[in-house]
Amino acid sequence: MSTVWQDLRYAVRVLAKSPGFTVLAVLTLALGIGANTAISTVVYGVLLRPLPFPEPDRIVQLAETAEGQSGEMDLTSLQLQRLREHGQFFESIAGYTDVGFNVAAGNEAAHVRGMPVSADYFQVLRVHPAAGRDFLPEEDRGDGQRVAIISHAFWLRRFAGDPGTVGQKVLLNGDPYTVIGVMPDGFDPRASSDFSAGIAADVWVPLALVAKTVGSGENIGVVARLKPGLSRAQVDAQMSLITQEFRKQFPGDVSARQAIAFLPYQFMIGSDVRPYLLVLLGAIGFVLLIACANVANLLLAQGGSRGREIAVRIAMGATRPRLVQQLLSESLLIALAGGVLGLAVANAVLGWLLALAPVSLPRLSDIHLDAGIFGFTLLVSVLTGILFGLAPAIYTTNTTLSEALKEGSGKASAGAGRARLRQSLVVGEFALSLVLLAGAGLMIATFTKLMNTSPGFDPHRVLTMQFWLTGSRYKSTPEVANYYQSVVQKIEAWPGVEAAGIVAAGLPLERGGNNGVRIAGQHQSDWLASNYREASPGYFRAMGIALREGRGILDSDTGDSNQVVVINEAFAQKYLSNRNALGEHVYVNGVPREVVGVVADVKSYLDRPSEPTTFIPGAQTSYEGSKIWEGWFPRSIVVRASGNPLRLSKSVREAVAAVDPLVPTGAVRSMDQMLAHSVGLRSFMMMLLSIFGGLALVLASVGIYGVISYAVSQRTREIGVRMALGARPADVLRMILAEGLKLVAVGVALGVAAALMLTRLLEGMIYGVSMRDPLIFVLVNLLMVAVSLAACYVPALRATRVDPITALRYE
Repeated sequence: MSTVWQDLRYAVRVLAKSPGFTVLAVLTLALGIGANTAISTVVYGVLLRPLPFPEPDRIVQLAETAEGQSGEMDLTSLQLQRLREHGQFFESIAGYTDVGFNVAAGNEAAHVRGMPVSADYFQVLRVHPAAGRDFLPEEDRGDGQRVAIISHAFWLRRFAGDPGTVGQKVLLNGDPYTVIGVMPDGFDPRASSDFSAGIAADVWVPLALVAKTVGSGENIGVVARLKPGLSRAQVDAQMSLITQEFRKQFPGDVSARQAIAFLPYQFMIGSDVRPYLLVLLGAIGFVLLIACANVANLLLAQGGSRGREIAVRIAMGATRPRLVQQLLSESLLIALAGGVLGLAVANAVLGWLLALAPVSLPRLSDIHLDAGIFGFTLLVSVLTGILFGLAPAIYTTNTTLSEALKEGSGKASAGAGRARLRQSLVVGEFALSLVLLAGAGLMIATFTKLMNTSPGFDPHRVLTMQFWLTGSRYKSTPEVANYYQSVVQKIEAWPGVEAAGIVAAGLPLERGGNNGVRIAGQHQSDWLASNYREASPGYFRAMGIALREGRGILDSDTGDSNQVVVINEAFAQKYLSNRNALGEHVYVNGVPREVVGVVADVKSYLDRPSEPTTFIPGAQTSYEGSKIWEGWFPRSIVVRASGNPLRLSKSVREAVAAVDPLVPTGAVRSMDQMLAHSVGLRSFMMMLLSIFGGLALVLASVGIYGVISYAVSQRTREIGVRMALGARPADVLRMILAEGLKLVAVGVALGVAAALMLTRLLEGMIYGVSMRDPLIFVLVNLLMVAVSLAACYVPALRATRVDPITALRYE
């Protein structure tokens, strides 16, 4: 142990004698370790940080699969009932869904997210109210009492933290609910990818109260807690048996024919962003490797000037392992200093990442530096110290006493093995840089393609605002239609408004409602999948959706008139075989409707084909039992402005409040903002990969600059001889540049091969561009050659200025 402290003290003195080398090495590692720590913190917080529930590894999410592929992460209430009856390996099992509630508060109203859950939901998570109680089994029935459990945040907002809240009433969508419990501060069970926009729930109510309303009974998430001691293989086998039993008992039931699989509950969190985060983790790992290679090159260069020191230590009896230990001590000190500074870099980078992170990134509150991250950074620092320090230490000490004395005198060039190692490190740096730049190029091309993809409407100068109609006040179609008309008339009266309309069940670029439709004349069981929207007159004009055939929705399309529907081109092509759609009859929600118009396709996702969609006049839609339907898809006001649409935000809110102040409103956004949001994750990925690729290229350029500079310094005599024999400065310049380009060429060749394999990891993120796009690879190669030429030019130019007389005296 005493030798370790001795080596560390000596290492401090050695590093202090070379402040330039030490600062450069520490800063290089700080960048690599800091960025690596920041990205690792994000990955850990989103994907790996244990959930705040007891034994979270026993909680699973059940999913329906078809033909071996994972489907929507939801089941039906009937499937949940069957699993309760047959799933003996579940300690507890519960269903949940996602709704919205309007909450009356005096003369105003607010909208909150809600989760209808079955009675044993909190038992599955093993988290219980901090005040009050859980749901009782008898409350989880369709005729049960209206009771609710609220979040800690809602308790503070709505009840000002009143200790006597339990037992009080709260109006949800106009119906009185008794508060029976308040959840602990920070409780947030979000996991399902279907949960609305990552917004935390504020209210939990019994699932049975809404199970028979529109849609909810056939679209519920199911979570369960496994009994202790069960392996995944045992549960898989039991699930297979249950599926087989369902198929025998219910041969005519479609849901019984689907296999039911289970996934760890934590796996569901961030499932959409997992591939992106893992690619970023690998990319920043490449940057750290390049930083390590750079520092290893610095150590090799420094080792070449320590020949006399090594010779003296060998002469005094130092063994090679002892010398390696000494040199590794220096490397570890550099790495630890880089790690400490890297924590400061990580903290700054992390704050920047969180500020720019897309809203689709879950668990943002769980992304922070803590003791575990500090320990991880320490481990990374030690490992990097060994990684970049071991090879230079071995090569530096691989010498005899006579060779060391000769090298130390400055009359011999560095060993061939050391030179090859330095060159190999530079080759590796350029290969890794090319992989990162190729990935960045693919993401840039994808982003460009997406932004140039027509969404099917004109997004410019369009303002949108969500609102939710209170269920008890708007229970009939005429009431809703009158509200639509009043709001639109007030908005259109404002200066600067060109058109206004209302749409329900989803805006463009959003996942909206869907249902089954049937073409008249087909068998009643031949239901076809279609997206579903409710629209008011003026919606198509306000959104800039082109009319292809027939007409749009008119003021005369009321409940007393002919029931009509407008379809999009995708619907006509897929279900009507491109025949004249006008006059055809389509059953929507069981009601036969005449097709009166065909509009252009509008995308819900820019990277996917447009889906068949039906548009129903809002004045012809039945609103019976629609209180919960509001929770999934709020209505949105759409306003086309003559100028900047966001300037109308206040006017639109005032118009809504003037018609009915008890109607809560939500986010005000322009369609340009929504368009940017739709590509937010890819934009985030593109930006980070570009930064990582640029940083890697800079580090690689510094590396080749160092290698060529060192080679020139070691070949001063050779260059002098060449110039004395008639070589011109241009000849020397070409010779040095050619040697640098040889290293780059090998690195590029290896990098292209690696990129062709590794960029496959981006397959699900790429759109509109080939994974092997030749233009991208050519541009990346040209960039690398140009930067490397610039890095090699300075030492090459220095070589042309060598004085032959001075050079011949050099050795």
